[in-house]
Amino acid sequence: MYRKYRYRPLDNTKGSVRLLKLHAAPDRDWPIRCSLFHTTFSEAPPYIALSYVWGESTGSLLVTVDTNHVCVTPNLKHALQRLRPRPGEQDLVMWVDAICINQEDIPERNIQTKNMRAIYQHAASVAVFLGLENNRSAAAMLFGHELNTCASADEVRRLVRDPKQKESIEGLVALFRRQYWWRIWVIQEISSSRKATVFCGDDEISWTELDRVCDLLREASDELQSLFYKHPSYIRTLTFGGPRGLQLSRFSRNISVPPLLELLLSHKSKKSTDPKDKVYALIGVSESDDAFGIIDYSHSVREVYTHTARHIITSSQRLDVICVKQNDVDQYDLPSWAPDWTRPSSNSGATVVGLHHHQPPFAASGDTLANFKFLSHGYVLRVSGFIIATIETIGMAFIQRPRRPPSEVAPILEAFHDWWNIFVGSHSNSTAAQALFGRTISCGNWDHNDPQIYATKLEAIFALSDDLLSDSDVLRLNPPSRSSTLTQLGSSTPSLADDDNSIQGGEEEKIQLSAILSAGLTMNRRRLFVSQDNLVGLAPACAELGDVICVLLGCRYPVVLRRKGGHYLLVGEAYMDGYMYGEAVRGLTISVDELDGFIIY
Repeated sequence: MYRKYRYRPLDNTKGSVRLLKLHAAPDRDWPIRCSLFHTTFSEAPPYIALSYVWGESTGSLLVTVDTNHVCVTPNLKHALQRLRPRPGEQDLVMWVDAICINQEDIPERNIQTKNMRAIYQHAASVAVFLGLENNRSAAAMLFGHELNTCASADEVRRLVRDPKQKESIEGLVALFRRQYWWRIWVIQEISSSRKATVFCGDDEISWTELDRVCDLLREASDELQSLFYKHPSYIRTLTFGGPRGLQLSRFSRNISVPPLLELLLSHKSKKSTDPKDKVYALIGVSESDDAFGIIDYSHSVREVYTHTARHIITSSQRLDVICVKQNDVDQYDLPSWAPDWTRPSSNSGATVVGLHHHQPPFAASGDTLANFKFLSHGYVLRVSGFIIATIETIGMAFIQRPRRPPSEVAPILEAFHDWWNIFVGSHSNSTAAQALFGRTISCGNWDHNDPQIYATKLEAIFALSDDLLSDSDVLRLNPPSRSSTLTQLGSSTPSLADDDNSIQGGEEEKIQLSAILSAGLTMNRRRLFVSQDNLVGLAPACAELGDVICVLLGCRYPVVLRRKGGHYLLVGEAYMDGYMYGEAVRGLTISVDELDGFIIY
């Protein structure tokens, strides 16, 4: 008979926490029994903190706590079954969020969430539970152990080359893509731990060993390229996924307490059951831990995300945060300048590659600080800057659709041709103009001293499209002059549109494919524009004619604003060649008061 467990309130004046004692059982199928007790960090016995994914709530199961019951997800039940002591062994003292926090008590959740870092810091160790054995996970864990026994890079390469290990390596890809690695709370749990052990089914490996696997596999990058030439994403998963994807910041790796914006950008692809946790889970390991304010789950997502943007702007005196746009739909009625940090749906296609990824960092406003003020209870932002262009001509929007095979480049080529036709309508097709076009469609990632390199890349793309778009209605106006070499290359691309096996083609095909896929990364969710003064750039896919391109004080990137009555809406960031490194503010002699003011809703 079900009897709901009644939690006794914690004494928050003493900083108390609940721990559970997990009781032994004769076999895995025995019902899970445990008991709860209150303690403080200074008085607590050694305990293990559990790090896991809640998983689906459907099919929730009962755990006996004292003489009553708590509902848990199937994945948590599997974790407790895997970790509980055997007969004759002592009870295992643990901290498990779903049981040790009264999830129905919002004030308690607020306080315990604030204590989360301390909970994992004080734990004797952290148990990471990845789930049950499947998809060759046992072989993957064994392969991880074997890699760690290699005494040299040559031994690592020999092990990876061994045909018998291919399935184990594929199992490691699956292991590194489990839901655990996408959970936002894991960042804080792992970064705060003294030591951790990873459990998957009946197998286990130390966190240190599993994390080292990524470094070891980078030693065998050529072997991985040969093994997975049809699946380049596997290589990135093996070398930058799994445990390596949980490093605190991708931007300041040597800082133990990074800025909150760096953490939000580093982990914006992570998932959370509660959208507010995309922020709350990172506060405790950021430099905003003391200054952010109260963590309160009774606040709406709109309140939390807007407060987060205000906090970052105020604490950094910069506007970079307003440029983050990863969701097409305004699902929380946010101001246009406040980012939505939730992970976009997998059905929405590839996410935009933000300008914050560029190295060296852009600095459109030079070293200026933001001049800002919050209005209307903090939901309206007034900033200073100036307009540098107005969009007069605009190209088709390119949005990479979901679940496309790597070799399906025809949609990218169609957008490329549309943009090229617009570009040559206002510019020549000289080598210098081709360099400008190449830098623009790549958002500055194509950065070559020799302009001829840009021309070569564009020629490779045109050679590829001659075959793939031969039956389409795309009209190519005034193409670049074509070398005999690349004209010949264009005739050697008969099969790229057919299937992924085309990637196995000749070097010419790989060069062509590499050029368009490289451009496609930054073309995605953007469109080309030309201004009234023939300035060219890339704007968000939703940009429109008449939108203005502005440089705002304290913002690394130009932004697109849209007039709406007496105010503006922020459309997003823009790339404008020649305006990304402070050119617009260099030698500026007017005062801040003389700059344009923009009121952004």
